[in-house]
Amino acid sequence: MPFRSYDQNQSFLFPPHLNDWVTDDHPARVFSDLIDKLPIAVFKDAAVEGRPRYDTRMMLKVLLWAYANGIRASRKIEERLRSDVVFMWLSGRQIPDFRTICDFRRCNEAVIDRLFAEVLVLAKALGLVQLGLLALDGTKVRASAGVKSFKTVKEWRKALTEARQKVAEVLAEAEAQDRADDEKYGRDKRGDELPQELIDARERVARIEKVLAEVDENEAESLKVSSTDTDARFMHTQSGSMPAFNAQVVVTEDQLIVHADVTTEPIDRNQLQPALEGVEHNVGAKPDKLLADAGYRGGPNLRLLEKTGVDGYLPETEEKNIGKDKRNHPDLYGKTAFRYDQEQDCYICPAGQVLRPKTRKRVITRYGGHETMVYKPPRGVCLVCPQRDQCTKVRTKAGRTITRDDYEEERLRMRAKLATEEGRAIYAKRKCLVEPTIGQLKVVNRLVQFLLRGILGAKLEVKWGAIAHNLMKMVRKALTGEVRLVPAA
Repeated sequence: MPFRSYDQNQSFLFPPHLNDWVTDDHPARVFSDLIDKLPIAVFKDAAVEGRPRYDTRMMLKVLLWAYANGIRASRKIEERLRSDVVFMWLSGRQIPDFRTICDFRRCNEAVIDRLFAEVLVLAKALGLVQLGLLALDGTKVRASAGVKSFKTVKEWRKALTEARQKVAEVLAEAEAQDRADDEKYGRDKRGDELPQELIDARERVARIEKVLAEVDENEAESLKVSSTDTDARFMHTQSGSMPAFNAQVVVTEDQLIVHADVTTEPIDRNQLQPALEGVEHNVGAKPDKLLADAGYRGGPNLRLLEKTGVDGYLPETEEKNIGKDKRNHPDLYGKTAFRYDQEQDCYICPAGQVLRPKTRKRVITRYGGHETMVYKPPRGVCLVCPQRDQCTKVRTKAGRTITRDDYEEERLRMRAKLATEEGRAIYAKRKCLVEPTIGQLKVVNRLVQFLLRGILGAKLEVKWGAIAHNLMKMVRKALTGEVRLVPAA
């Protein structure tokens, strides 16, 4: 059988048209059309010294297509502009260097929220943003800081003291040497430059002072801080502890991201209110229903949902344990066996004894706190109660106690809602909406470690990734015929 001729130096009779190398049904064509529909007046163009500026739409297409394909490093993007046909087509064969790409990404920090909202406006026009049901979740993303760059605030203060002592020692040695040189050569003779040891010690003092200056003076001495990224925090994940930020996303039933943000707090409990505010800011309305896992549980969040009229689903435990009795002593009377008298503010036990409020317990943590009232029976009554063995294992006069906080009613209503078949069915949708979306951000967009440092850099990367994710969702819907794009004017 004859072979086709093969020649890497084959020339063309006519110059090839780049448009012919991208098929008509390629996702990049729809991607490009979508960006052509976005308003770009607020964007700053990437300036190149001594040459005209690059077109803003071209820069957006290149950068967002790169994020959509998991390419975030500016040098890698420049490499694709030289070797990848789709990137060549999107850029019109222009090749901005990696510094220009990085500058464009950085200089538009202030308008990235606007771009995020405009993409959602476009999605809404296509009928893809439905606020009937939203799901919220957080995920830890590794920071651009090494583990060895972390020390506690106490350790940094100690290191600063040692560095200052080192500077003083070097200066003392230098002054002693100066006096010896003066005696030997005379006071009018010039000496050499500062010793390198002194320069290094002063630089170390400056670095440590900068680290401590960026730490809140109210932070605990045990807080670990990095010398390369002072905003990053050590956070626990399934694979262990690592320097990270906590990324938060809210998604629709079509897995469009309607809110994306980053926090330095390792827990999710304080992020529900910012998420609701972010959704309303981005799309102009609150959701009908909001699903979130047990990380967002807490009385203030339950009250917030009821106050804002959002039908929330926040369990107190993992989904598999909803409705199950997971107490340490399931054989004893639970709290539900005690009747609460709201008018008298007391609990009545199964034996008819009255438990009244006695002490207030306050728990304060780095990321919040709560107060509970402790209800106790008259001293000694539990010791002679015939139902003692079914009620408590305490063998002191204090007897059985019940705790209650200001959010007990909201907690009971949420518990009752999730105990129904309908409530569990609605909550079960959460893992099919937000968890796959986070998986796509991490696997497809490769958002597993931030390249930019600081909380602002992390927020910027998450927003670019979320915008690219949303555009690709619209692209797929258009390619399957679920939505129809009107050509840009």
